[in-house]
Amino acid sequence: MDNVSLETLQVLSLSRLKGVGPASLKKAAALKSADLMKIEVTSALIPAVGKATDERGAWNAALDSASKQVDDAAKLGVRILSPRDCDYPSLLAATRDDPALLYVKGSLSGRAGRAVAIIGTREPTEHGAIVAERMATFFSEAGWTVVSGLAIGCDAIAHQAAVDAAGHTIAVLAHGLHMVAPARHRKLAQDILDAGGALVSEFPVGQNAMPQQFVKRDRTQAGLAEGVVMIQSDLKGGSLHASRASIDYGRWLAVPYPTQRDIRNAEPKIQANLMLSDGSASQKIELLRCRGADTTRIISVRGREDYPNFLSFGPNDLGREPRQSSLL
Repeated sequence: MDNVSLETLQVLSLSRLKGVGPASLKKAAALKSADLMKIEVTSALIPAVGKATDERGAWNAALDSASKQVDDAAKLGVRILSPRDCDYPSLLAATRDDPALLYVKGSLSGRAGRAVAIIGTREPTEHGAIVAERMATFFSEAGWTVVSGLAIGCDAIAHQAAVDAAGHTIAVLAHGLHMVAPARHRKLAQDILDAGGALVSEFPVGQNAMPQQFVKRDRTQAGLAEGVVMIQSDLKGGSLHASRASIDYGRWLAVPYPTQRDIRNAEPKIQANLMLSDGSASQKIELLRCRGADTTRIISVRGREDYPNFLSFGPNDLGREPRQSSLL
């Protein structure tokens, strides 16, 4: 089983037990190696595992199920990682939501070892599409990994720009890696792999997309990055999940400022950007569901000349505001 380590295989096997959820898996993944590898010890230390293994034959069935999952993943060229593995992404491991299992096809590593999530609405304005391409190109040429969700609109634009710039990009999917959704992005997904990037999911091979999985996907996008660029969003857009997660994780959130034309047209897809740039502190807190102090990590990007400021950010240099400048 070249696509999974022995300790990760044990975590995977535990995940196949009925009633063993994410919290129990995280506890298991944090155990000493000797304790993790002995089901009797794990059962004694983690109540959900103990309850599940009380059922006759449950552990053997879990082992068989895990072995099949490993085989199915191997046929697709998919590796299975857990926090026990040295190549599990360190930025993701630093969050409270790091998945106990991560399925990876392709390479997670970029040139500079730094990453930004570029996300946004499925229906950007003309200006939004231009900015998504510009920012993804800028970060790619600087050697950063561009993380997004392979969705229609801003996500696809960001991935394509990264590929076109010979950059590294990671697509985080809300389903198993046996499929690509939306189907229209199958070629883009292959282009990402061919360019040395990766497809990533916390969902097992064979699991199709379900509505509740998209929020988890969005938080994983934020977890894989030093910060999030929310190209455009309305006040209830799905992009806010990743944006809130970035703030929640103590990272930065950048919001490109809309053009005067989009403002005059009252475009719905710029309303979150306007509020996060020009709104009151209470409005920002309500929209991001965060604390007042967290709003210092919201960055209003006013022009292309602001982009280089991001390159000087260290992993913990999160409260810095780029200078004000002309519109994009």
